[in-house]
Amino acid sequence: MVFKSKAHLKANVQDFSMQFARREFRVVESKPKLWKVVCKNDEATGCNWMLRAGFKAKMELFKITKYVGPHTCLMNEISIDHRNLGKSMIAAHLLGIVRQDPTYDIKYVQQNVKDRFGFDISYHKAWHALKAAREEGYGTWETSVTKLPKYMAAL
Repeated sequence: MVFKSKAHLKANVQDFSMQFARREFRVVESKPKLWKVVCKNDEATGCNWMLRAGFKAKMELFKITKYVGPHTCLMNEISIDHRNLGKSMIAAHLLGIVRQDPTYDIKYVQQNVKDRFGFDISYHKAWHALKAAREEGYGTWETSVTKLPKYMAAL
């Protein structure tokens, strides 16, 4: 498989990890032109799942160059949270919602994530993701304050 950027590759691997594999991974190597992840349980259970992707200059795309799967570890405990479900991934999912409704509440963020990804997240993680989505959509307080003199001069 090929991806237009490293960020796009990461987002797709995270989505696959949560939606289908329902397993967590850990990054073992991350460089500007290389990304390698293994199963979180590789040392404990001997799971051989692994994915490696690199940047192909001729195509100007990231390509999965090695994949060892599927997972051989058992899902002995089902976690209510997923380690790879980070605030930036949740924020990207919430961006359109926050642009339509800047007053979107944290309890709705938690429910939205539960419905979309099937995992419960903490209030803390929901708050940080919502804050990141609002900052992406509207900017930070600091950037708004720096633009204020320009707006005042225009008035």
